[in-house]
Parts: sequence; structure tokens; C-alpha cells
Amino acid sequence: MVKNFSISLFFLFCFIGIDAQNPIEISISNSTFAATDSLLPFWFTANRQGKVQASASVLNTTDFYLGQALAYSSDSTLSWFWGGNLLAAFGQTSYYQVNRAFAGVSYKGWELKGGMFYDPVYYAGLSTTNGNLARSGNARPYPMVRISSQNFKPVPFTQNLLSFKAEYSEGILNDTRFVSNVRLHHKSLYLKIEPTKTWAVQGGLEHFVMWGGTSKNESVGRLPQNFKSYLLYITGSAGDESFLETDQKNVAGNQLGTYQLEIKKQFTAFSAAFYLSHPFEDHSGKNLRNWPDNLLGLHLNFKNEQQLITDIVYEYTNTRQQSVRDSFYVFDKETGNWKRQENDNYFTHGLFKSGFTYHQMVMSSPLFFPIQLDDVGSPTGFRAIQSTRFYAHHLGMKGLLSEHIHWMGRATWVHHFGSYLIPYKPSRKQISCFFELQYLNPAFPVELGISAAADAGNTINSNLGFQIWVAKTW
Repeated sequence: MVKNFSISLFFLFCFIGIDAQNPIEISISNSTFAATDSLLPFWFTANRQGKVQASASVLNTTDFYLGQALAYSSDSTLSWFWGGNLLAAFGQTSYYQVNRAFAGVSYKGWELKGGMFYDPVYYAGLSTTNGNLARSGNARPYPMVRISSQNFKPVPFTQNLLSFKAEYSEGILNDTRFVSNVRLHHKSLYLKIEPTKTWAVQGGLEHFVMWGGTSKNESVGRLPQNFKSYLLYITGSAGDESFLETDQKNVAGNQLGTYQLEIKKQFTAFSAAFYLSHPFEDHSGKNLRNWPDNLLGLHLNFKNEQQLITDIVYEYTNTRQQSVRDSFYVFDKETGNWKRQENDNYFTHGLFKSGFTYHQMVMSSPLFFPIQLDDVGSPTGFRAIQSTRFYAHHLGMKGLLSEHIHWMGRATWVHHFGSYLIPYKPSRKQISCFFELQYLNPAFPVELGISAAADAGNTINSNLGFQIWVAKTW
């Protein structure tokens, strides 16, 4: 932990002495949460970058940020940026954490960044999972090094009709987990076509691989992580003789990701964006055998920013099929016998038993809940996510009540079925709501906010909570 903290501080301070183009920004905010249950409501903890832990009925958090933003320019000069924020939380369980500590450089539309940092927010921050089933802002950012294009760049010889955006990163999950110090590889590639000034279509692939580390299972121990093994991991290949038998028969490591699609149309008074996020696990899902499982969303953005409603998002999420068709059993031609058909069980894994989590919060859509917090589990094995099969409806809206009073609301209804291995009998339902008011006035010395959140149903306890916060930026 000390080693990783030192690395984070290095990324934070290594550029401070350089004469950068933008002024240093300082901000501090304080929030107080209170709830009627022993846990905070769902929307007080979800998609907050792991800052707010659920296990409290009263919690006070202070967030301090110091940083220097990237200086974008039209020329090809080198630009740099850095920043970090410290969080202190006081309640029934107090905690302190470095939520961000990063630095990076930019040149000709490419960016190299290292440390712990946030991803951009899409769809006005109203999506349940930032438009991507596998990549939300729910958990704390993990330490990584990433090279990426800053925005879409034109593909040569296409007369600017086709552009691309790409990322490549390597990180480490250094929290307490069943396989310690597991590496997390990520890459993505998006292509966008703009046939007219009002239409844009983009599609892409997000690919994650959990690899390496040391398992608590003594018969497994340290997993392969040399360069030859690394090439097998990142190409989605089967493992060689140095891997466990399961990885030799399937693929090396825990492979997962999403197919992404967005179709956007500009109208006179608003823009409309339809988006789709389709998950895959290992080989299954890549062949679309699990085609019913998707996040489907629609975002309307009204161009008049001074009106009651500026943005609307509706999403439908379904993860129930998981590549299981007609029957649990299929005929094995090699053995001449019927065998159980494997389901995907999204964001869990038999070897990496902590699943796709970081500091006990899912890095995928927060609708994959609740999370089991220990390594004991059931006789069938530990699974971090108890329910991977659900469908959900979600509505989010935001706008202005007056020039300085902003509002935002969310309502999410989820029907959980557990998993194929351990189903909920009966199934469980939950509705979670959130409403927030913010007072933002440049002539007033601070920003003020108040919000309310509520849960009702039998997936997690019924609950009602309130939050007040104050913030100041220099």
C-alpha cells in the first residue's frame, strides 16, 4: 500500500515545478449524509467514484482537490496536467483515501497519463453506468498508465468522413481481494462516421483482461505474468502449459468487455442520441449468443440551457439470458454425452473470485448489486456480485428552476433474479429515487446543495436519506 501511495504522489508532483499554461485550481467540498437505515440509499453511493461507502446511517465527507488542467491549444506544443484529491469521511466507520493522484502530457491530440484519475462523464451524468455496462464511475479509480487519443482523430484518406478514438492502459487492483495484486489490462477502439452535419454514428469495442496476481488458493498460487503470457492475455488467446487447465481450454485470464454503439441526430431545438452497450465474457457473447442482454439508452439534450428541462435520459437494461438458450444442457460431440451449458454470469469469475470490483464496489454498472463483502461465501464458491441476472428501467432528468437553481432527478426500478447457479426464490424488486437542488451563483461565495434519496423493495432495505453540501473553488 505504501509503495502504491508513493507512486501516486510521484505522478501528482512530478510536473508541479514546470511553468504550465493554466492556473492551479483548488476546491474543497463538505457533505453530510443521513439515512433512516443502517446503510445509505443506493443513489447516495452509486457512481460517486467510490467516495461514499454505504455502511453508515450518518456520514460526513470532506473532499480537497488541487490540480492544474490541460491547456488545449490549436498548435502542436506539449501540454501537461496534474491533480489529486484527498477524502476524509467521518461516521460509524471513518476512512481516509487518496481518490485521485495523476499527471500526464498531451501532444498532437495524444495523451499519456499515469496515476488514479476519473473518466469523462457522458449523457449529462444521468446514465446508470455512463453509457457502458462494463465501465462506470461507481468504484474508486485504480492505479494505471494509459495512452489514448484525446478526441476522435480523422482516419487518413477518408476526407474526414471517418474518425477514430483509441485507448490502451495497464493497471493494478491493489485492494484486498481473493487474487492479490491482479493486473487489469484495457483497450478500446471506436470508429465514427458523420455522413451529414446532423448525423453521427459511432461504434466501438471495450476489452478488459484481469491477469496475473497471487491467489489465496495455495494450489493455484502465483499466476503467469511474464511477457509471453501477457501476449496471450491481451490477444484473448487460450493459455499455454504454464496456465491452469481451465485457462488452456478457454482463454487466459478473465476476459470481458462490451460492444458499443451510438447514433446521434441534431435537430433544431435539441439533439437525440440512441446508445447500446452489449456485454461479452470470454468467448461467449463475442458471437452474440447472448444478444438479448443489453443496455439500451436514449438521451435528449435541449439546446436552450436556461429552461426547466435541459436533459432527459431513459435506459433499459437486461442481463437475464447470459448465453443460455432453450436448455441448460447441450450435446457434446467429443464425448457423445449431454453436458451442462455454461452461462456467462457477468463480472464474476471462478478464479478471480472477487469479480470485477475494486475496494468492494463494482467497476461495471452499479445495478449489479448487492455485493458480498467477504471471502467465505457459499459452498459453491465466493461471488462478489450476488445478482447478475436482472432487468431495469431508469429515467433521469435535469434542468433549471431559475437562473441559479439547478435540479436533477433519477428513478430506477430493478427486478433481480440472482444468478443461474444461486437464483433468488422468489425474485426481488427494488426502486431507487434521487432528487437534488443546487444553488450556483458566481456572485455568491460558495456553492450549496441539498438532495434526497429513497429505496423501496426487497433487494436491499427500504430507506430514506438526505444530503446537504457546500463547496468552494478557487
